[in-house]
Amino acid sequence: MSVTEISPDIESEFDAVASLTGEPKNELVREALLSYLEDFHLARRAEARLKDVGERITLEEVGRKYGLVD
Repeated sequence: MSVTEISPDIESEFDAVASLTGEPKNELVREALLSYLEDFHLARRAEARLKDVGERITLEEVGRKYGLVD
């Protein structure tokens, strides 16, 4: 695995987290990347769904439909 340069500030924070958790740095990087990728894909799916939501109705219409509003 290759990694681009990391600023000294980030490296310092990274070292602190590794010390606190007792996890090896490479495992922390792997977990962070997997989390980022999962979030990225979830956001892309959400964006796609927002573009194709189909019919929209107001909250008032929902209330009338289910007898919650007079």
